[in-house]
Amino acid sequence: MRRTLMRSAIALCGFALGPAFACAADTIRVTGAVQQPGEFSWQPGVRLLNASTGAQVEDDAWYQGAALLRNSANREQLKLKTGLLFDLQAGIVNARAINRPDTVALLTAWQERISDMPVTGRIKAELNPLKQYLVAFNPLLEPGDQIIYPRRSSQVTVLGAVQQDCVLDFVPARDPVEYASDCERAEAAHRDRLYLVQPDGTVQSIGAAYWNAEDAWVAVGAVIYVPFLPALFGNSSDEFNTEMATWLATQYWLTGGYSE
Repeated sequence: MRRTLMRSAIALCGFALGPAFACAADTIRVTGAVQQPGEFSWQPGVRLLNASTGAQVEDDAWYQGAALLRNSANREQLKLKTGLLFDLQAGIVNARAINRPDTVALLTAWQERISDMPVTGRIKAELNPLKQYLVAFNPLLEPGDQIIYPRRSSQVTVLGAVQQDCVLDFVPARDPVEYASDCERAEAAHRDRLYLVQPDGTVQSIGAAYWNAEDAWVAVGAVIYVPFLPALFGNSSDEFNTEMATWLATQYWLTGGYSE
């Protein structure tokens, strides 16, 4: 296996970018549903298309669920994670004060869960190699960038202020409220809104009550986050739920398709 990766790295370094790009210590890594997984040399001017063509992305790769991970994004995401943990602790204190033991238990579980989640550095990017031929979708890469191409998911996940996560079969044309209705909500759930996290990392706040219901297209592999009551978090209010959905969008593996 190690020899295979070494050969892949040499192939990418020597041929993917052409003779103008020599091998160097800084690298880009491409893994998943590609024919040539491994690392290749980063040089100024290297772009996303260089990586996808060099790695030879396979026909059944799932572009929408693919992920570009960047070291320079880690700092802000670490701040986001730290803020969520702080707000969850505040929510636990407030839930205890109003004698809501079930809510305390749920928030504590989420505090542990967020603590265990990695800072990925995932950023939004167009990872369809055909679209990368357009300059607007072919940004420069940074040293240390990682690109992961999974295969297509077949599920939608509902999580957040629910009794337990629900992993549901994807059904075309089904809306977020319908998916969420299959998952029992906790007493601390916000009843009027949902957050839709698409597999490409796009986040959308959706009205979910009879008086503000909104239609939204749910992609295969999406995550539907059921928000908590904003009052639990004091001054943070509904910022907590928005930031939670933003954080979940960085956890690309939640969308499924990353079993390889």
